[in-house]
Amino acid sequence: MDKTSEDQVSVEVAGGAPATPRRRLNPDPARLIAGGLLLILAILTVNVLFHGPLTGLDERIRGAVLARWDSPTWGWLGTAAHGPALRLTDLGTTMVAVPVLAAVALALAIRRRTIRPVLVALTGVVLLTGTVIPAKIIIARPGPGLPAVVPGQFGAFPSGHTSTACVCFSLAVLMLVAGQPARVRYPALAGLAALWLAVGVALVWCDYHWFTDVVAGWALSGLIIQLTFWINRPRRLPAAASRPGS
Repeated sequence: MDKTSEDQVSVEVAGGAPATPRRRLNPDPARLIAGGLLLILAILTVNVLFHGPLTGLDERIRGAVLARWDSPTWGWLGTAAHGPALRLTDLGTTMVAVPVLAAVALALAIRRRTIRPVLVALTGVVLLTGTVIPAKIIIARPGPGLPAVVPGQFGAFPSGHTSTACVCFSLAVLMLVAGQPARVRYPALAGLAALWLAVGVALVWCDYHWFTDVVAGWALSGLIIQLTFWINRPRRLPAAASRPGS
């Protein structure tokens, strides 16, 4: 008899129930990520509402940007009519990002003969609209150098351009590379990360948004993307229902 059997027998002889093995806690990475993003979003929102210490960081970053914005060395990034920073901010408009997502979803739906890509795109846009617009109205943060927001009008927090670009392009790319080998997925994910960063930096550089507006847009985008795929996850039928004749 091995040691495990001996221990179990000794417990039973003593009149106790057989010992059960301890379960190891395996935290779900998706939940941890969602919790972290929610925490970031909550901290930034409280900071804006109560003029917390990160407000000073926003001011310092804006001051550093304005000192270089129209300089001969850096002016070409944003002051020119076709400057790259201005063109990057265009990626966050609904007239660009939403049609790209819609076109990809429709093409995938036709090619794969399933409506799921269209449902994913529609869910993402609904969640995006249903979170960003109310938050902008309720929080009503003035944009850089702008007067107080009139009640009922859109504020700057969180950044709608950031959220629109990140959510729409990310959903489109993630649906395109789903099921593809790692050599395709990893470069696509790296490209998405570069897009997120580039759009956010361009919005700050062009003085459209505070830095924390953009960070809040990044956090909200991650939550929306995660929730979108969770809502549209494949459902498994119960084992009894899947049996013939049951």
